Amino acid sequence: MTGRLLEARGLEKSYGALKVTKGVSLHVDTGEVLAVIGPNGAGKTTLFKVLTGETRLDGGSVSFKGRDITTMSAHQRVRLGFGRTFQVARIFPEMTALENVIVAIESLGSAGPAPRLRLGWWPRREVAELGRHYLKEVGLDGKALQEAGFLSHGDKKRLELACCLALKPRILMLDEPTAGMSPGDRRQAVDLIMRIKRDHDLSIMLTEHDMGVVFGMADRIVVLNYGELIAEGTVEMVRANERVREIYLGSGALDA
Repeated sequence: MTGRLLEARGLEKSYGALKVTKGVSLHVDTGEVLAVIGPNGAGKTTLFKVLTGETRLDGGSVSFKGRDITTMSAHQRVRLGFGRTFQVARIFPEMTALENVIVAIESLGSAGPAPRLRLGWWPRREVAELGRHYLKEVGLDGKALQEAGFLSHGDKKRLELACCLALKPRILMLDEPTAGMSPGDRRQAVDLIMRIKRDHDLSIMLTEHDMGVVFGMADRIVVLNYGELIAEGTVEMVRANERVREIYLGSGALDA
């Protein structure tokens, strides 16, 4: 399947007198990896929040698979096919890794967001087996019964990704997916994400400060600065853009 999957037009968001997103328009095509970069305070996290429904827009519109979703809540967008990860993994630390994934699976059949409670029952066998399948996909099959709060930083990110897969997304929205990782863990994380993208035929939109990760993953890049989209294009086009190099990448961008 090809074509435009996610499209945003004229996004506006303010917090009081501070205008954080200023008329941003962008799109993600089916099967594409779009990276959003820019200095701290550029508006990247706010952009993710309005696209995923975590925060309401002040102006503009968002469509997904040709359907207007501007007024939809975050959990409604999840049910349509949004998967979202965060810079600090959002998991249930008091639950086991398997229980975390089971909550994600079961939430697809509920009317609202998953409850923040430890499971008071053991799910159907097929649900538990499916949970173990998703853990195996991210390399956590050996830690299924480990309490999530005691997992390493990298494993918490893997668990969060497994929970996303359990929601059967069409697009993964990844906020700093390699933040806080060692170079070795970062390479493994990129390899894992790209394998999952390929195996599940997903689109990806990510924010990331590590330009090696961005240049290695992205098909296209958009650049934000103080809430404005200042550049958009292929990796080569953005790396060569003088304004982007001045504001964010630095003079060594072409050699990176």
